[in-house]
Amino acid sequence: MTETLNKFQKYLAKNKLGGAVITDILTVNYLTSFHFVSEGDAFLIVTSKKATCYTKEMYLIDIKNKCPFLNFVNSLDINVLVKNLGKQAKNFVFDPYASNYINGTTLKNAGVKEVAKLTSIIREVKTREEIKLIKKACEISSKSFEIFKKQLKAGMTELEAAKLLEGIMAKLGGNGLAFDTIMAFGKNTANPHHANSNMKLKKEMPVLVDFGCRYKGYCSDITRTFWFGKKPTQEFQHYFETVFEAYTVAANALKAGKSAKELDTLARNYFEDNFEASKYFIHSLGHNLGLEIHERPILSQRSEDTLKENALTTIEPGLYFKNKFGIRYEDTFLITKTGSINLTAVKIKK
Repeated sequence: MTETLNKFQKYLAKNKLGGAVITDILTVNYLTSFHFVSEGDAFLIVTSKKATCYTKEMYLIDIKNKCPFLNFVNSLDINVLVKNLGKQAKNFVFDPYASNYINGTTLKNAGVKEVAKLTSIIREVKTREEIKLIKKACEISSKSFEIFKKQLKAGMTELEAAKLLEGIMAKLGGNGLAFDTIMAFGKNTANPHHANSNMKLKKEMPVLVDFGCRYKGYCSDITRTFWFGKKPTQEFQHYFETVFEAYTVAANALKAGKSAKELDTLARNYFEDNFEASKYFIHSLGHNLGLEIHERPILSQRSEDTLKENALTTIEPGLYFKNKFGIRYEDTFLITKTGSINLTAVKIKK
C-alpha cells in the first residue's frame, strides 16, 4: 500500500466517513502511485479498509502488477460504479470541484454526499517522498536560473529567452514545465500574467521571469525580477527593495498554524504603511503547490485556511506600475512546525 493511500484511509476513519469516490486522475495517481495518462482513465473507491480501482483493460495487467493492494473492476462507466455501491452510496463522499458535470450529477443523484475541496484537503500535507520530489524540482529550477542569467543576451526575444530557460531545466533533469513560463521585458513586466512576445531585450531594462519545472509530476515555482544592465533607475531599485522587504516580512512569518489571510495582510500592510503602495499589489501573496501549480490554500484576503506542517507554499508579493515596470519576487517554501525552509533560494544581486 502507498503512504498516500494509507494516510487517506486514516483520514476517512478519523472523520467517520464510510468512503470516498475519487474521479480526478491526479488524485487517483496520487493515491495509487500509478501513472494514468488522461483524465477519465480511472476512478477510485476508497474506504478505511480497502480500495477499488475502476479502469479499462489496457491498464489492468500493468496496474495489477504494480498495485497488488488494489481491487479492480474492468469498467469506466460511472453508472456501473454507482450500481456497485448500491445502498451504501449514501455513506460515501466525493469532491464536486474535482468531478465533471456528468460524474458529479450521477454521484449526487445516487446519494453520494458532496465534500467541497476533498481532493485538495487530501493532498495538502505532503509525504516524505513528495517533499523529496518537490525539493528536486526546486533544485533544478534554481540551478537553471543561475545558468540562464549568464546566457541571457541583448537582442533575444521574450520567446527565445523562455525557450532558453526551459531547455536548461530539461537538461538538468526537469520532466516538463510546471506552467507556461512568463518572460517579460521592459514595460511588459507591469503585466503579472504577461504572454511572451517577440519584444527584444535591450541593455538597461527590467526583466521579470516566472517559471518552474516538474520532476516526476511535482511542481516548483520561482519568480525573479532583475535589471538587465549596470545602471538600474533609482525608482526601480527603490521598489525592488520595497518588494523584497515585503517578501521577507511574510517569509519570516511562515510556520504551521499561520493564517493564510494574515500572511497576505502582512505584505499588504507593509506596502501601505511604508510606501502607500498597496494599490499596486494586485494579486494574492501566494499559494500551495504539489501535483498542481495552484493548490489549497491560496494566501489571500478571502482565505479562511491555515498553513499545515509539511505543506509547500509560495510567497510572491509584487508591485505593478502601468506602462513603466513591475516587480515580483517569489520562492517556494516547505512549512515546518516552527518556521519554513526556502527550497528555491538563489543568490542574486538585488
